[in-house]
Amino acid sequence: MLEAIKGFSEGPGYHLKGVRFGFQHPGFLALALLPFLCTLAFYVTGFLVFAAHLKGILTSFWHVPADQSSRWLAWLYWAYTHLIRYILYLILLAVMFYTFIIVSNIVASPLYDRISEKYENAFYSERLSLSTYQGRNIFFIIKEEIKKAAFMLVIPLVVLFIPIIGGFLSLVVAAAFVAWDYVDFSLARDYPLLRDRLKALWKHKLRLIGFGWPLLVPVLGLAILPFAIFGSTKLYYEQIKYPDT
Repeated sequence: MLEAIKGFSEGPGYHLKGVRFGFQHPGFLALALLPFLCTLAFYVTGFLVFAAHLKGILTSFWHVPADQSSRWLAWLYWAYTHLIRYILYLILLAVMFYTFIIVSNIVASPLYDRISEKYENAFYSERLSLSTYQGRNIFFIIKEEIKKAAFMLVIPLVVLFIPIIGGFLSLVVAAAFVAWDYVDFSLARDYPLLRDRLKALWKHKLRLIGFGWPLLVPVLGLAILPFAIFGSTKLYYEQIKYPDT
């Protein structure tokens, strides 16, 4: 029990280690920031386009001229144009927040894989002979990321419909999956088969949940997102692959 609590409490600390590592190594940080900024620009542009056309979209469904309506109909139309607009904004922001990490990781997957490889070469070069690493080309990496992303999108939604505890479990699963998404760039080189990766991750499930939950917190998650690849890479090599060092 104490070991499980220790593992969970250690997870968030790797975000601080990741931030520190990023600022100490500008070359690594540049690789991580590029895909993050590209994805952010894409999402911001999409949101602005949606906002610019939302009024027209709502009007196309229902429009009541101000000089041809009664007071109650004018009030109802005002509620329609304002309340529905804000509800749609909230839905859009929730969808954007939930998918941002997954989309950014698909875009960044070749660079994140390179970061993980460079980290091992730089800090564990004396142990490389023990690694089971098999080179993977860019197309293989992206294909695997898309398959994993689809899996990660579906499972939390399925868990959500479990009676009573579904909402809580979906958050736990989401935190674990977010952590796995980052750790997997290092893990997949040593464990190409999915079942082997899941076995390795299961032993450290609470540590992964501890690492993943800060990324689900609005604002905080976005702020630490560019550094998450560093924290997760350090977590993998220090806790999973080389825990004896």
